[in-house]
Amino acid sequence: MDIVADKARIAAYSEWTLAQQKALWRQLADQALARWGLGAPTLTWLGYGGNAVFKVQSDAGEYVLRLQPAWRVNFRQARSELAWLKAIRQMSDLRAPCPVAASAKNHAALLVEVAHPQLPPPHSALACLFEFIHGASKPAADLRCADLRAIGRYLARLHTRAQISPPAGFDRPRLAAQGLFGGGSPYAPQRNDQILTTAQQEVCQAVARAVETVWSQLHRQDAAFGLIHADLLAKNILFTEAGIAALDFEYCGWGCYLYDLAPLLWQLKGEQPQNYAQLTASLWAGYSAALGDAPPSPDHLETLIAARQLASCRWLLNNRDHPQIRQMAPALLKGRIAELRDFLACGELQRRTATV
Repeated sequence: MDIVADKARIAAYSEWTLAQQKALWRQLADQALARWGLGAPTLTWLGYGGNAVFKVQSDAGEYVLRLQPAWRVNFRQARSELAWLKAIRQMSDLRAPCPVAASAKNHAALLVEVAHPQLPPPHSALACLFEFIHGASKPAADLRCADLRAIGRYLARLHTRAQISPPAGFDRPRLAAQGLFGGGSPYAPQRNDQILTTAQQEVCQAVARAVETVWSQLHRQDAAFGLIHADLLAKNILFTEAGIAALDFEYCGWGCYLYDLAPLLWQLKGEQPQNYAQLTASLWAGYSAALGDAPPSPDHLETLIAARQLASCRWLLNNRDHPQIRQMAPALLKGRIAELRDFLACGELQRRTATV
């Protein structure tokens, strides 16, 4: 297919309704599950944002199926995410999604590719299947201090008990400033059309420079870096009978451990501003106590929270083919970049915009 036709197909998909897009992803789910040999499963939508996610009920058990658009994800990096999740299960008692191999003929096939001509180039998606974890998440507005202490303990254990020596071919992004905001970032917009004004771009660039300064200081501390989750929002935290479970490691990578606290704190700034100080103290108490001797200083957390805000802006830019995000992105971007402008002036991020 020629380049002109490919461009036309991108435009067509990005203008589809929510129902049209979900119908296509439902077809792809059936195609993907055939690769796991699950006969006549029942599928229930769990989420449709950047990815299509389903609960799968079959005679073989309960699973979660995730489909990632191949035009926004790197196959090698997606496979490496699954390799870390498999290692977490093998080397610790931490609760996290455990990937399931797709074929008895190839037990290493944790990730498979499915195709459809109506998808944007390269006309495919990456599918992976996880064991289902029973539990319940809590809205950020309902989290309490005891919850934050438990989350802090989980992150400390992830940073100390689930670190690996990368095997050959292991490829996860390095989430320093360039890794978050550069061209090779997992948040890098895939479309070249520019919707930010020059002034807005200058604000984003200034925040990126501030983040780079902090990362340069933290990089001198070898114990401050390793593999991190990088997207631990309330929706990605499950409360189970066995304790906390972390979900959705899609954005995991090599980064500053402190950055793993930033997504939830960023969310709480908007969802619980009146309790923010207490909740932050509880998260830090759980995290630092579980680390034991010589915990890091929280001095740079505010800049890392601003880094999360900038990453959220780039996520919005990168997901404008989703009908709901397409509608809300302009107003959200305007508000969030205004908040970043205020951060540059006072050194503290005040959240007024909604969390998607």
